[in-house]
Amino acid sequence: MGQRVEIKSKVGTLADIGNIIRPGDFVAIGGGWSCNKPMAVVREIIRQKIDKLKVMSIVGGWEMEWLLAAGCVDHLVFSFLSLEFFGLPANFRHVAEKQLIKLTEIEGCSMIKGLEAARFGLPFAQFMGPKGSDIVKEAPELYKTIDCPFTGKELTAIQAIVPDVAVIHAQRADEQGNIQIFGTSASDVDMAMAAKKVIVTVEEIVSGDELRKNKSATKLFRTDVDLVIHCPFGASPCSSIPYYSAHLLQMMQDVQGLQPKTAKEYIAATLGSNEAEYWSKVGGEAAKQTLSALAKVTQRVDYPVQLLAEKAKEFDAADQMVTSLARTIDDDDSIVLGSFTPLAYAAYNLAKLTTAPNAFMVGYSGVDPYPFQMGFHTSEAACIGNSAGLWSMTECIEALHFRGTGDVEAVSSAQLDANGDINISWLPLPVKGADGNPTGEWNTRGLRLPGGAGAPVVFGLHRKSVAYFPNHSKQVFVPKVNYITGTRVYLTDAERLEQGLQPGPMIVVTNLCVMEMRERGRWKVVSLHQGVKPEDVIANTGFPLEIAADCPVTEAPTLQEQELIRVIDPKGIRLLDFLSGKERAAKLPAILQEEWNSVA
Repeated sequence: MGQRVEIKSKVGTLADIGNIIRPGDFVAIGGGWSCNKPMAVVREIIRQKIDKLKVMSIVGGWEMEWLLAAGCVDHLVFSFLSLEFFGLPANFRHVAEKQLIKLTEIEGCSMIKGLEAARFGLPFAQFMGPKGSDIVKEAPELYKTIDCPFTGKELTAIQAIVPDVAVIHAQRADEQGNIQIFGTSASDVDMAMAAKKVIVTVEEIVSGDELRKNKSATKLFRTDVDLVIHCPFGASPCSSIPYYSAHLLQMMQDVQGLQPKTAKEYIAATLGSNEAEYWSKVGGEAAKQTLSALAKVTQRVDYPVQLLAEKAKEFDAADQMVTSLARTIDDDDSIVLGSFTPLAYAAYNLAKLTTAPNAFMVGYSGVDPYPFQMGFHTSEAACIGNSAGLWSMTECIEALHFRGTGDVEAVSSAQLDANGDINISWLPLPVKGADGNPTGEWNTRGLRLPGGAGAPVVFGLHRKSVAYFPNHSKQVFVPKVNYITGTRVYLTDAERLEQGLQPGPMIVVTNLCVMEMRERGRWKVVSLHQGVKPEDVIANTGFPLEIAADCPVTEAPTLQEQELIRVIDPKGIRLLDFLSGKERAAKLPAILQEEWNSVA
């Protein structure tokens, strides 16, 4: 009898992760924003009490908030950590502000290049890096400045990043470990190919024959995968499009429960001993059915037959800002959408429907989507469902940012100063004495903010920098930021051309005006919104502005634009950008529940 031919399976269970992830390991966690995070593995790490970890994500939040709350982390490597419209992660702020663990902030594009260097077996990668950012100054062990041996141009070098284990969530796999990804992905493939070991949870295990029917979706092959776990809803409460939307009602409960003072009890009450027990506590099969239904809401917004010019006589600040932002987009511009910010998303969709129909847009992983209807549960599915193709975050950055073909990615920040520098890292807070009263001194590392993600690089690489601020105040527009997250280096057209960059202005849209900077430190108000006086802008800006005596009034929205905005955003979620955190928290539950009930 001859030897039997046997195909090896790499399929295991969540319980098997302890054979790969060890205490003290450097673990890279895939997914981006609140999408495709391997949350089932995060929960299992906590159940198995695997601690003393060094953990990393590119644009994260929920995975780190759970691991930090459970005390599993000794060293956090990040570029951006946020719970998006739920606010700043409380445990991240707690450990950062109290200096309880080691923190390493790496700019997002740098993180991708560091992973790519490891992927290609190189000690470092070089690129047009984050010039002028304090993030670089604080990590001299990671960043070096080098000269191109061919052109002499100054470049940034980032050290290779080699995780012990990469953990990602994907849509499908076969038993041998070939992995298919066709939803939103960050730089999961880079993480996997840079790491020494790889764990992948998937929604479906399919036969090798079935997998081969859609070869273009196979992004990671079995030679680079160590363990595959069949784990439907393994990304929840984050999303895994097209299977299910994010479980936002549960996330809302997690925000409250995972506060540092209550986290221990909340984790014990919610986690369960396995995934079945966890789901029995967070909605069970009924919740899964609703999440699946929400992922199928992919409403496209049709282009108008013709544009109508009649101006609206009555409009609010949101209408003015959305239309003003839309008008910063030129036809044929390449636009990148970052994390879900309703005001910017509404503006980009409006631009596509009106004055910039040929603009090339990328949102989540969706490339060149048709204009789509927004919703907290549904924007990701609508963007991807109406797209011409899919890019990972790495592919987007390499295609648009590093090649210098990206035109605009609107950003907002906690602070912007006279030089156009932005701060999304640390806000100063007054130092209090033993009596609880302010001493007059300031702690420049007072309030920890989410981090810059890729802003320190892309803010300078785009043809024009567009920023928006629904609350024009001296707290936002400061003389000098205390921490430079990103800067628009080489601002003059001549300087940018000399560096091989597209020339262009810095444009800021606020609830009071539109202003512009073309020379460093010289700001000009381009237009004042209806009813706003020059002194209103001056009184709320912490640096000098040029305002002409005959400064024009900002062009009002048209009646057609107002109607289109309400089609794009029927629930009015763009209005939340104008509210304080407390006001937003009060209104958000009803909006989320209404969306949930619409398909439940």
